[in-house]
Amino acid sequence: MVRTTDVLVIGGGGSGMSAAISAATSGASVMVLEKCPQVGGSTAMSVGSFTAANTSYQYRAGVNDSIDLFVEDMKVANGPFEERENKELRRVLAENAGPTIEWLSSIGVQFLGPTPEPPYEKPRMHNVLPNSTAYRTALLRECGKRGVTIRTSMRVDRLLRNADGEIIGARADGTDYIGRRGVVLATGDYSASTELKAKHVGEDAARIPPVNPHNTGDGFLLGAEVGGVLTQMDRLYEGLRFAPSQRRDLIKSLPSVPGLMKAMRLVVEKLPKNLLAYVIRGALTSWIGPNNTMYRSGAVLVGPDGRRLANEDSDKAMARAVAATDANSAYMIFDATVAEKFSAWPNPVSTFPGVAYAYVPDYRRYRPDVFHKAATIEELAAEIGVDGARLRATVDRWNDQVTAGADGDHGREHLGTGMRKGPFYALGPMNSYVTLADGGLAVDTALRVVREDGAPVPGLWAAGSTGQGGLQLLNHGLHIAWAMISGRLAGRHAARSEDRTDLRPVSVGGDG
Repeated sequence: MVRTTDVLVIGGGGSGMSAAISAATSGASVMVLEKCPQVGGSTAMSVGSFTAANTSYQYRAGVNDSIDLFVEDMKVANGPFEERENKELRRVLAENAGPTIEWLSSIGVQFLGPTPEPPYEKPRMHNVLPNSTAYRTALLRECGKRGVTIRTSMRVDRLLRNADGEIIGARADGTDYIGRRGVVLATGDYSASTELKAKHVGEDAARIPPVNPHNTGDGFLLGAEVGGVLTQMDRLYEGLRFAPSQRRDLIKSLPSVPGLMKAMRLVVEKLPKNLLAYVIRGALTSWIGPNNTMYRSGAVLVGPDGRRLANEDSDKAMARAVAATDANSAYMIFDATVAEKFSAWPNPVSTFPGVAYAYVPDYRRYRPDVFHKAATIEELAAEIGVDGARLRATVDRWNDQVTAGADGDHGREHLGTGMRKGPFYALGPMNSYVTLADGGLAVDTALRVVREDGAPVPGLWAAGSTGQGGLQLLNHGLHIAWAMISGRLAGRHAARSEDRTDLRPVSVGGDG
């Protein structure tokens, strides 16, 4: 069986649906193949921040920004990774982020912002209202309005090529889907691919589970099979998150209804900051793990056996050590000195920059399931279910190392004050996750997938994490921005391509 459309999009997350809408509004018929039972992808699972310059939100807030300032701030955020940056794609991101915010607003997405996001000089973070499912709702509604056909539970097996080597479609579930003008890969990252993580990062990283179990790198493999190049596959976002809350999250449970979202934006823009912060603290304690500054002040990370696990200066080291435990579980342990320090400004436990900050008392209030307090170390051990003698030995050894000024076990540099003053606290359990993977197919500024020699693979585009192409995206709000921006551009360019004259597949995947 064969089904034909102008533009075929593989993946129905934020980048895929953005590509589909862009192609449709450029005059093409569009079909989306999504392997999951519903669309949304990682976009619908994210916090939802979108970083952009020159937006109407900035204008209303009196922020005078520019594309050049945005680029300069991204250089600062990149730090030592700046030398690896794809500067051409960064410019594409910076120039198109503002217009894409306005496009999203035009289809019903509302934002709170702009809010500061250090080390950026200007406030550029736009936080979606009421939560990240608003992207899925608005994009899906717009796809319906623009006549986009979406087929779910459709995993693509391979790409199709004609006699000239042009990509003309894909095969899924025994059916050939033909894209007369081109195919857009938008399948997310590879954070759920044990094989790709092991190959490009290492076996320790491969053991860490993903936040999105569906991000198995399908588009990476499909693109590479037809000549595409995988670039910068060595960097994952490995970190710790709290176990999911069993309490109802007000913010996450709000429906993404256009009228409600607009009303919410008008309300929150007028709310006193302290009241808005109170509302958002509940979300902070549900979505975000503790700041590493708590470790620098003296906290330690212990596993289910009560022993320290890793160098707490390193997110990567902690994530890999926790993933290596049988339960993928750990606790942050600290004393009253650290608790007092992180109970008030300027030392939050977790942050939503410029909007809200959560402190130790907020965890007691909003997350009693991960908040533990006891008069002694032994009582704390009983509270969290670890061996009391072992935890006592761990704390005593840590205090001795702090006194000596050197961590002989894991080489941590920032020791803090130790753990000497009761009562004692634990936050957890925390689990290890890969939240994002920054590798991607190499693409040009038109989002065409390119070969080793820089020549485009004819008929093939990539967007979002699949087409990240060497971008660093090291600060908050840039992954969502790139998903929507690259999707719009890839869809537009694919739609404007000439119809292929030969739509007969003569080779499949890497077979010919």
